[in-house]
Amino acid sequence: MTDLPPDLQELLARAAKIELFAIFMTPTDKFQSATTPDGAALLIAHLQYLFDLQAQNRLLAAGPLDFNINRVEGMCIVCAGSREEAEAIAADEPYRKAGWRTNTVRAWQLNEGVLVAAARHVVTSTQTP
Repeated sequence: MTDLPPDLQELLARAAKIELFAIFMTPTDKFQSATTPDGAALLIAHLQYLFDLQAQNRLLAAGPLDFNINRVEGMCIVCAGSREEAEAIAADEPYRKAGWRTNTVRAWQLNEGVLVAAARHVVTSTQTP
């Protein structure tokens, strides 16, 4: 990094460099809308799973992408100690367990933005003493 101009080095040093994981949830052909009884039951389980992760300070953000009630794709940002832990969180998600979605985990480094303070709180609260 010493080959970079000093002003660029200074700006890069300010980056938060918080390691998080994004989970992209893509519907399969089995997916059913929440307007069906099975779809409503699975949505309840999915939302409860996310609220449980939030209560554990594991979930930084979650929500649908390009909202379409008949084929809801989603994304969540989680704090995990490792990729394996993030993969386990993604595997335990109810839609994925039912075969209604495939969940893809991607490592994400949060560097800038108003989410930095919240992410620092989440990361600090989930670290083992």
